[in-house]
Amino acid sequence: MISPRCFTSSQHQRNGASGRSPQWGPTPLQPFANARLLLGENAIPGDTTSAVVASHVLECFLERSRYITARDNGPGVDTGDFTFQGMICRATRLPPHPGAIWLSRELQWSQNGRRVSAAGRTVAAPCEGTIWLGDLGLLNAAGDAGVDPYALYTLFTVLEFGASYGSGGIGGLVQPLIGERVFGTLKPNRFDQS
Repeated sequence: MISPRCFTSSQHQRNGASGRSPQWGPTPLQPFANARLLLGENAIPGDTTSAVVASHVLECFLERSRYITARDNGPGVDTGDFTFQGMICRATRLPPHPGAIWLSRELQWSQNGRRVSAAGRTVAAPCEGTIWLGDLGLLNAAGDAGVDPYALYTLFTVLEFGASYGSGGIGGLVQPLIGERVFGTLKPNRFDQS
């Protein structure tokens, strides 16, 4: 049985509330992580046309939900896309254009959710970036995307973070243990080299 004191407010430092950036251990989902997302934090949150001020690397456990047909098109969702949903296992914040380092096995992970700086800055949905969906155990120090010949490496748009938790309640309390929900679309055979 879990002790109630595991979830006391004094131990639950959310979103950099302690004034420092804590180092987080692995979540129960970490062994199941199967994807890395590289997402741009825009100067104007949610405006994907504004300047990218930082990159966020999210290691996630993702599952494919559905294939998008012409009748399912909508904002951020095009014919031929696949929707994915899952949980963020851990995250870190890097400079705006980190190069291949985002796929390095030697990143310094900050926490399980998106708020990975002492100032509480984060990446907000909608946001765009790249997904590497493959065997994370094969990643090397250099960040070589080709280490897994079966990995998917393409564009990804996040449409929603954490919506299933609402604004508080038990979801907010257990988020450090299970990660934050993420939902988005994978765009096959599309990759922005910039």
